[in-house]
Amino acid sequence: MPSANNETYDYIINKINSLKDQYPSLRNKLNDYVFNALVVKSMFYKNPANEVTENDFNDIIVDGHADGGVDILLNDPNSETDDLIIGQSKFYKTISFDECSDAINKMADFYLDLSQGHYENVNETVGQRFSWLNGNVGDESKIKFVLFTSAPKNNIRFDRLQKTLYNKLADQSKFELIVLFDTDIIEEIKEAESRRPSVDCGEIDIDVANNWLVYEDMAAIVNVSAFSIKELYVKHSNNLLARNLRYHVSGVSVDRAIEDSINNTPELFWLKNNGITIICDDFRLDGKKVKLTNFSIVNGGQTTYKIRKNKNISKDYDFYLPCKIVKVQGNDEDEKSNFSLEIAKATNSQKAIKNSDLKANAPEQLRFSQAMRDVGIFYQTKRGEDIPNSYNKEKYKHSDITQIGKLCLSGIFQMPCSSRNKPSTIYADRYYNNIFNGNQQQTAKLCKELLYIDYYFDNIFRKKYLKDISEDADADMKKQFASNARTVCTAFVMFASRCYQNNFRNTDLKTIFNAAKNDKLSDDTDVYNIVKNIEGVSWILPPEIFDNKDKYDDTLYELFSLIIKYGSHDLKIKSSVSNEPIVVSNYLKKDKNYIDIISSNWDFLKDHIKSIFDGLLHK
Repeated sequence: MPSANNETYDYIINKINSLKDQYPSLRNKLNDYVFNALVVKSMFYKNPANEVTENDFNDIIVDGHADGGVDILLNDPNSETDDLIIGQSKFYKTISFDECSDAINKMADFYLDLSQGHYENVNETVGQRFSWLNGNVGDESKIKFVLFTSAPKNNIRFDRLQKTLYNKLADQSKFELIVLFDTDIIEEIKEAESRRPSVDCGEIDIDVANNWLVYEDMAAIVNVSAFSIKELYVKHSNNLLARNLRYHVSGVSVDRAIEDSINNTPELFWLKNNGITIICDDFRLDGKKVKLTNFSIVNGGQTTYKIRKNKNISKDYDFYLPCKIVKVQGNDEDEKSNFSLEIAKATNSQKAIKNSDLKANAPEQLRFSQAMRDVGIFYQTKRGEDIPNSYNKEKYKHSDITQIGKLCLSGIFQMPCSSRNKPSTIYADRYYNNIFNGNQQQTAKLCKELLYIDYYFDNIFRKKYLKDISEDADADMKKQFASNARTVCTAFVMFASRCYQNNFRNTDLKTIFNAAKNDKLSDDTDVYNIVKNIEGVSWILPPEIFDNKDKYDDTLYELFSLIIKYGSHDLKIKSSVSNEPIVVSNYLKKDKNYIDIISSNWDFLKDHIKSIFDGLLHK
């Protein structure tokens, strides 16, 4: 088998050494281990909003004794739906098809065994990690198997590797395989290092002097040189896509079609490809050049990326593709933002756009971003946006539409199970408009606390709680419930607060409990009107204790423990009645079951809630 290209292997070694310098805890680790950290950081943490820490590496990298053939486990931080990433690395100089196939089989077997509750073949840490992450997976999530290696691809065919996976996991809509070889990893590293602001000025080449079609002074259509687009991307990287709805997103069928056309029939590229759309503040046509001011590609990011990556395209191997240039219209920033958004939405058709992408440049998002800034949170309206250093020190001090949407579904609308299982619910007008077009200042204050509550659960509470209850008689049931209760705990804290502040009155609770009993929560207009009304709710826990994190954390621990205690107790009873264990992750897919836990234990819970909040306010 041919040996690895020394240049690419040395590049990866240098990046491994740089990572060791950056993260002290990695300095004594073997290169095989740090290779995992390098790929995780470069592939999943490109977005400046998703800072990765040494503790994160410690959690994500599970390589070790009895790891089940898996090296990394995480929920994709770039996914709206908490896609589950199961990865294996091969820090090799050469690799064969059989070695790749064997790794994929091991990952598939790992998922099949643990998703069915067979934890006996893996160590406790791996078992707990999988259970925790799988608890965030919902109906809209994907399971992604990632194989990455420092070895070259050579003649290994991806379609044959993909067949290996789908021979075991037939549902191609639910499962996905990603394979990265040496040059793929280098591209990921370079892209991760290149995020900067948008492009101020530049120019593109066209096929024939003065060959353009102009629409008044608003737009023009030209045939742009692929090589000139490649040069722009090399110079500006993802900044070239600054106003796009999203950056490059890998898609096998689209990527292959573009590559095939570039390599084999470039003369037909113009006919087969939709081309690109550029939006700008101004443009000037000058012979065979178009000069652009403050511009971005808003459609054709996939095409642009594949042109940049293709080794054949050069001055001598060039071709042309359609290019529409549109000048931004509008009398103020809102109108200009809406115009840009409409152009981007209307022209994107090759690949599905995420809901969050469609809202990226919406005026209400820009205003909400300012409201969040006013309470000390950096709100990222678009993936890839740089985060000021002052907001990067603590994870809960920066967020985005996806996270805020999930938290509001859980806290404001009391739909924690929908928040996890079907997060796209937030984009329905009845929810979206109440959050982002309502009282943004009030919502921002509550979201600041919700962000910390979510952070506390994931980074502090979970480990402490599992340790504290390890000797309890019902520890196993509590552990299972806690592993799936992240959104439930967030919802319950706000539920308790709203009850204490009389935002939820006794008549309101009766309406909510009855709707859950009749399985009509999502359809009940009265329930919707009750939960959306947060008038008078300016805090979740009293504001004077927010900066006293020990006291705040103790209160959260007490409230989280309450709902887990009663939730696991109810599940235990239901399991005994049905004579078979109830899968917690399935049980907590319905908001009805969350409300049922509260209603069936309300006589006990309300006294605990009053005691906890009285203690906070009267000490």
